[in-house]
Amino acid sequence: MTKTQKWSAVGFIVTALFLVPLLMIAAQLITSTDGQSRYGINAENLAPLNFQWQDTKLNTHIFPANSGQFTYLFAGFLSCSEICPIRIQQLHQLENAIAQDTELGQADIVFMFITIDPDNDTPAIRQQMIDAQSARFVSAALAESDLLRFSQHLSENIHAYSPTNNHVGNLYLIAPNGHIGRIYTAKQLSTDKMLAELRQYITSK
Repeated sequence: MTKTQKWSAVGFIVTALFLVPLLMIAAQLITSTDGQSRYGINAENLAPLNFQWQDTKLNTHIFPANSGQFTYLFAGFLSCSEICPIRIQQLHQLENAIAQDTELGQADIVFMFITIDPDNDTPAIRQQMIDAQSARFVSAALAESDLLRFSQHLSENIHAYSPTNNHVGNLYLIAPNGHIGRIYTAKQLSTDKMLAELRQYITSK
């Protein structure tokens, strides 16, 4: 290595040492300016969700319900052995944390599971595994055409009625008007961070 190269390397290291803290400070300033957590992915630029769905008693409903209800929405299938059990357990943990919170416990929050395998996720199975677990939990079945439209809207890559039942496994926090406020990927599973972000999201509405 020449002398010039050595000095260039030293200059790069010094610059990096000063630049990284500055970037961290800048990120903190951005977060404190808009008051929003950076844990979930902001998706308010997406068009709002709307679809028809059936509950376990085969009654038809419209989403959103035109009320003040916030919804955590997740699409999957109950025989899944990978992301689905983790997501459902995460929803239970989040629901328990909300119930113990003085402020959030009074909020109208629902956890909706949309099956991508309605043939096997029968109303009876959905009732047992989802709806019966909590008053805040509800499971939904969509017509095949609506499920396809839902998948395309959210880029979920759902292939219903296929042997593999592929899906992305994202979790969505949706405002009462159907707008998607946050997306949580399969790698984002911190209940504490999601709870803090939920508080921010609700109070900002």
